[in-house]
Amino acid sequence: MSEDERLAIWLDALLKSEPDLRPSRGIATEARKGSQTPRIIILELGEFAGYAELRRAGGAIELATVVVDPELRGKGFAHQIVHQAWERWRQDPVLHGTPLGGQVDLSNPTLVEEGPQVIRGPLISFTRDPAMGAALVGGGFTMMPRKRRASRLWLWNSDFAALPIRIQFAIGLDRLARGLRLLFTEPSRIIHYVRHSKNYRLFVRIPETAERIPPRLHLRTEREGGVPSDIMEQMEAVAFTMAEMETTQEQIAAWDEGE
Repeated sequence: MSEDERLAIWLDALLKSEPDLRPSRGIATEARKGSQTPRIIILELGEFAGYAELRRAGGAIELATVVVDPELRGKGFAHQIVHQAWERWRQDPVLHGTPLGGQVDLSNPTLVEEGPQVIRGPLISFTRDPAMGAALVGGGFTMMPRKRRASRLWLWNSDFAALPIRIQFAIGLDRLARGLRLLFTEPSRIIHYVRHSKNYRLFVRIPETAERIPPRLHLRTEREGGVPSDIMEQMEAVAFTMAEMETTQEQIAAWDEGE
């Protein structure tokens, strides 16, 4: 049995047991498409401990399908996933769709080739899990405040509306396509998503902070104090950890307005 097949079996079981995650595509499809998916795999003593996927969405990179083996939760693996996502986001040109080869001017007798430029959009993630929210904040993310932005055609408080229009549009199309598939395959998941839609929060790391080392680079475990109890009890408490970041109010205001 190949490693992709072993991973597919492990992932299939977890995706079926976690309604917040995307549906499993089946073991055969997961094994076949797994190597084609930008992903993060965490091992513990040779066994799969954590997994996540990275995908482009309208210029942003979304950290999604984050899962940790239930028997290994509380040991800091979510922090490792977030840290590896940050590393790839800030330095992997392929993830951003940037050509690996440099640009060559054939009209110039002296061929000049430049290395690949990493063009970064924001790194984003949605979650309603307090422990995952704490891991994201510990990785340098900011939980976006919910505001009413009539200019974005949002007439109620929303953190999603803080994203630039093109990213909102791309994510909206992605969620619509998933919803249509679920309508014919797993309608119960649609009910789950609708029921908990207000509990999902948006976490963002903007390009201006790409080189900033995450506040919790040492990856403390939850049992060692890595997740404060107030965050575990109420997701809103995560917002107060924004003090760990050095982003200026001007940068935050510009990002909120999509500039």
